[in-house]
Amino acid sequence: MTTHSAPVTTSAPAKTSAPAKDMTKPLGGGLFVLFWAIAIVLWVLVGQFEEPGLRGFVADAGIVFASLGTAAPFLATRRSLVIAVGWGAVALGLFALADLGQVTVVVYLLRMFVPLVALLAPVNKFVNGYRVFV
Repeated sequence: MTTHSAPVTTSAPAKTSAPAKDMTKPLGGGLFVLFWAIAIVLWVLVGQFEEPGLRGFVADAGIVFASLGTAAPFLATRRSLVIAVGWGAVALGLFALADLGQVTVVVYLLRMFVPLVALLAPVNKFVNGYRVFV
């Protein structure tokens, strides 16, 4: 008894990602203004809270939004923007844990690290064209 197997055909490999859409200057500028406006509003609202941990978190959330606003005009693609906003959400979560848990060392580490990463986007774009959030 012989068995015949059907020929195996393979399809073309699936695309792993959609084509990257470039960030336009108006979009980058609008995000700069929006994120900085959110940061300023948060810094103004800090005095309205009684609890020190909550006050610190609101002020630190302003740092995250100001950092995103600083980096936004220098991001090359919308994918880069999504990655940057994702890291901003991670930073907000870490700030929440550190501020509300009163872990001062982590708070001060994040207060230095978050703006530093945001400043890498414009500096590296001007110096050598390297993109921080790929």
